[in-house]
Amino acid sequence: MKLSRRLREIQPFQVMALLAEARALEAAGRDIVHMEIGEPDFPTPEPVVRAARRAIEGGDVHYTPALGLPALRERIAGFYRRRYGVEVAPRRIVVTPGASGALLLALGALLETGDAVMMADPGYPCNRNFVRFLGAEPRAVEVGADTGYQLSAAL
Repeated sequence: MKLSRRLREIQPFQVMALLAEARALEAAGRDIVHMEIGEPDFPTPEPVVRAARRAIEGGDVHYTPALGLPALRERIAGFYRRRYGVEVAPRRIVVTPGASGALLLALGALLETGDAVMMADPGYPCNRNFVRFLGAEPRAVEVGADTGYQLSAAL
């Protein structure tokens, strides 16, 4: 199968190899602090377990609407209203199963081929691949403890 040029130019996502190596060291008795992937290191909270059981027992096991459950989108809008004093219409809210999916959707909606995107460095390497995949160019902006590892207007 022939892969597209843009896919062939994407750098490998090495974190899974790093995770395998860390797990091997752990199995050999080494004490490892996992910082390679965003996998929780705690059990599923009991309220989530109860909600999942209710959904399964109630037969609520089908696909959700593509933009997310309407009631959840309304609750998110309410959260932004209370927390930040900002009105966000629920129709403008999209719920994704993770940050990577949300970022890829947002970048796909905003970027044109050849655009440049300022990205914090250090940062999650996969995000640079999203930008490259969409034909844009990631531009690393070094950040450190003095900025809380965040981009700022001063940078």
